[in-house]
Amino acid sequence: MDDRELFETYRESVYRYCLYMTGNPADAEDICQEVFIKALLAKRDHITHEKAWLLRIAANECHTQFHRRTSRKRREQRAFTLHLPLLSGKSVETQIEHGETVDEFAKLLNHLSVPLREVLLLYYMGECSTTETAETLNIPVGTVKSRLNRALKKLRKYSTHFNDDAQKGSDIHAKMG
Repeated sequence: MDDRELFETYRESVYRYCLYMTGNPADAEDICQEVFIKALLAKRDHITHEKAWLLRIAANECHTQFHRRTSRKRREQRAFTLHLPLLSGKSVETQIEHGETVDEFAKLLNHLSVPLREVLLLYYMGECSTTETAETLNIPVGTVKSRLNRALKKLRKYSTHFNDDAQKGSDIHAKMG
């Protein structure tokens, strides 16, 4: 695979991963650029899984940024809505509901630790297998599976609390009205 093909094939996946990890589009672009500079300068003859290799570089770059900016609060952004084209076939209500769902998901992701969030994003958003996720993060496959399990359980728990709090808020507004 030549340089241009490597970039065109994986730029969106690398960028989305970086965006979810940093919560900032500008930081994600910077890290994505660094990832591809490193990848293009590296010898790739021995690389068999380019996507996993690139996401590993991205994970390392994100970790480096986290260590540099530990005092800054990290927020998840509306990554999917930023990159999905507006489809004229969707109603305004559907687009608003989709945006609200993405916001809720980003808030839920904020409750996860970085290791759990990483595994979840690589597996589901990055569409990496458990083996590729393990290779990307340089951890055993069993650790990937246990982190996935813990992340999903925590998301379910947070989702339940989030929905309960939302219901209480609507009950209060109903009583006031």
